[in-house]
Amino acid sequence: MALSIPAGFLKRFATAHYALAALAVAAAVGLRLAFDPVLGAQSPYLPFLAAVLVAGRLGGRGPALASTVLSCFSVRYFFLEPRHSFALPQPAAATGLGLFAMVAIAISLLDRPGGLLPRKAAGERWPEADPDPVGPPMLRRVAMFTAAALAIGILASWLWRGFEHSTVAERGVEHSYQVLNAAASARSSLERAQTSQRGYLLTGDDQYIEAYRSAVASERQARAALRRLTADDHAQQARLDEYDRLMQTRLDMLANSIEVRKQQGMAAVAGLIRTNRGGKLMDRLRAVLDAVDDEEHRLLHSRTVAASQADSRTRWILGLGGGSLVLLLVLAGARIERHIYERAQVERVLARQARLIDLSQDAIVTAGGNRVITGWNSGAQQMYGWTEEQAIGRNIDELLHTSSAIPIAELDRILAREGRWNGELGHTRPDGRQIVAESWQVLQRDAAGRPAGYLEIDRDITERKRTEEALRLSEEKFAKAFATNPAAVAITRLADGLFLDVNESWEAMTGHTRGEAIGRSATDLSIWPTPEERDRFARELKQKGFLHGWEQTFARRSGESFATLLSAAILTVAGEEVVLSTLVDISDRKKAEEQIRRLNAELEQRVHERTSQLEASNKELEAFAYSVSHDLRAPLRGIDGWSLALIEDYGPALEPRAREYLGRVRSETQRMGRLIDDLLQLSRFARAQMHHDTVNLSLIAESIAAGLRETHPQRSLEFAIRPGLTAFGDARLLEVALTNLLENAVKFTASRAHARIEFETAGAGGNTAFVVRDNGVGFDMAYAGMLFGAFQRLHSEAEFPGTGIGLATVQRVIHRHGGRIWAEAEPDRGAAFYFTLGDGK
Repeated sequence: MALSIPAGFLKRFATAHYALAALAVAAAVGLRLAFDPVLGAQSPYLPFLAAVLVAGRLGGRGPALASTVLSCFSVRYFFLEPRHSFALPQPAAATGLGLFAMVAIAISLLDRPGGLLPRKAAGERWPEADPDPVGPPMLRRVAMFTAAALAIGILASWLWRGFEHSTVAERGVEHSYQVLNAAASARSSLERAQTSQRGYLLTGDDQYIEAYRSAVASERQARAALRRLTADDHAQQARLDEYDRLMQTRLDMLANSIEVRKQQGMAAVAGLIRTNRGGKLMDRLRAVLDAVDDEEHRLLHSRTVAASQADSRTRWILGLGGGSLVLLLVLAGARIERHIYERAQVERVLARQARLIDLSQDAIVTAGGNRVITGWNSGAQQMYGWTEEQAIGRNIDELLHTSSAIPIAELDRILAREGRWNGELGHTRPDGRQIVAESWQVLQRDAAGRPAGYLEIDRDITERKRTEEALRLSEEKFAKAFATNPAAVAITRLADGLFLDVNESWEAMTGHTRGEAIGRSATDLSIWPTPEERDRFARELKQKGFLHGWEQTFARRSGESFATLLSAAILTVAGEEVVLSTLVDISDRKKAEEQIRRLNAELEQRVHERTSQLEASNKELEAFAYSVSHDLRAPLRGIDGWSLALIEDYGPALEPRAREYLGRVRSETQRMGRLIDDLLQLSRFARAQMHHDTVNLSLIAESIAAGLRETHPQRSLEFAIRPGLTAFGDARLLEVALTNLLENAVKFTASRAHARIEFETAGAGGNTAFVVRDNGVGFDMAYAGMLFGAFQRLHSEAEFPGTGIGLATVQRVIHRHGGRIWAEAEPDRGAAFYFTLGDGK
């Protein structure tokens, strides 16, 4: 194919070839200098190989060789040590420069002398198959393969070095995290050892000793790991030496206090605790660990930066290497295809023109002057659903049910007047689906300039229109939500903090109008109380990307301060980072919280005063009970003693009825003594100090049952006690409660030939309750409220002896444990007493 190119253009192009080579090398120098901080000492040859390729492809062999020479001088002067000098470089660098020169020369010789646009005289025809001046095809292929192999080898070497640097940097980061984890483990073990030691000092429980020993062993392992991980860091080793010395002193102190506690008790340890030597020593240990953490965080930061830089360099090498390989492949492919391209240039151009319409994904339609379809490409078939056979010969507007914002007749007039039109058209597919097309229409004219038909190119923009509509609706919803939000909302620019928009709630809350805020910052409006608080908020937001529930005090326009809950998030809108902030006024809540704190303080003071009064009343009551017991016992002993003396001395002279009366006097006197004893016992249980521990109730119940069997050998008593029942409480008080319950069960089953008494657990409102159940006489539930009162009895003493204090005592014990007790029974069908226990705290 003959190609007509103006002679002036060829002349200008021929004179610019070597200038093009110089420009390509200059661009390579600038590119490599721009990325020098990222690539560091990595090889600089890739951009210069690209410069040689560009010069060779556009200018030919001469400019390519010129680019090679310029590139060698540029690399030596700008990038090889010593820089900015033409002195001989180091042997390794000289070898690399020689390999680059060989590869660049090989690439230069692969192309034609004239490049893509050879120089030729005006009017000269473009040759379809010029003889190749380079040499035999085999020589060209060998040169090509050699250059490719050298380039791949150099790239692989650079890439391998980059991967090695990345691996070393990542190992350093991993090592820093291991040191931080070991330091955290040592800190945690130290705290656990101190906590366990304090637990033993306070309780004397040996289980804390085991926890203490375990924590000490863990701390030693963590310390050994720290020592091993920082073996190459003299500063860290010095800190660990200090830590070892302090730690040994601290462990000695802990062990000494434990021994003192074992040998001399809690009173002796109190003096050691008050000296606070352990606290000061712990502060020094924590300070040493903090110094270790700070140093390792510093190392972690530097290693992370090094890893990031190594990774960045590797990515750049990989990208540039991949690009260079692609260029080599393109060059090889272009070389292979060049002769075919030159021999079939005309056929390719014609085939491309013939397929252009059919390959287009846009619908391309041609129509005659009456808008009858004459051409229909595959894009039109895919877009509109009509085949070429179905479309040819039909009116385009009738076939596609065209709708437009302007009438079709007006569209024809615009085409006739201006020759072209662009706009949106609506069409309907055969399946009924509506589509929107962006249409370009051109009026075609014949040689005489008369209208000959239309060329229409349509692009389906249905999805784009839907997206635009959805975006519009979303923006409307956001605008409504923004404007009507009861919370104060503001949009600011992240870079400078200037307000872009605020809603009405923000205006009402701050006192500033929207016009005053937009284009100004919160600092300009004096909203932030101090610049330090503003800067701290900005740092936190940039680090996390969002903040939620940040309590912050702001100033209104009037100067009044108000408390808020501030939430903010960084968003990207139209390529710009903005901050969406929401303020909720919590001033009333803060005032209420302050009032609650003040009321709580007053309540605590009142409780303290009432507790003091109650303690004084209890002491008075205890003194009164002691006085009553002492003053009552003396007359009772006198009545009982003189009655006994009267019976012994004058019994034979008294009538039987008189002796019976004296016996009743003695019986009532003794009963009164038992009542006084029970009353004092009830008072003692209400005031007794409790010692909580895990108590095996089953074993206690078995022991009580064994005693009851011995006390009542003549009765048939069956005790069904579930094994393994435990509770947390005072063992002595719980034994008193179980004794009273089991004795009551034995007492009220006296009328049964075979008494069965059970002790087990049962569900009670989602909790577990203990129950003592018997098959005795039971009682009417109408009188259940009287059971747990002092001296309350449902049966006469003649039927079932007792003072009526037992169940009252049980109730006091259960209440002291934070539980409750209740009973269920039926007359003559037995009774069941349920009780629960709190957590003992």
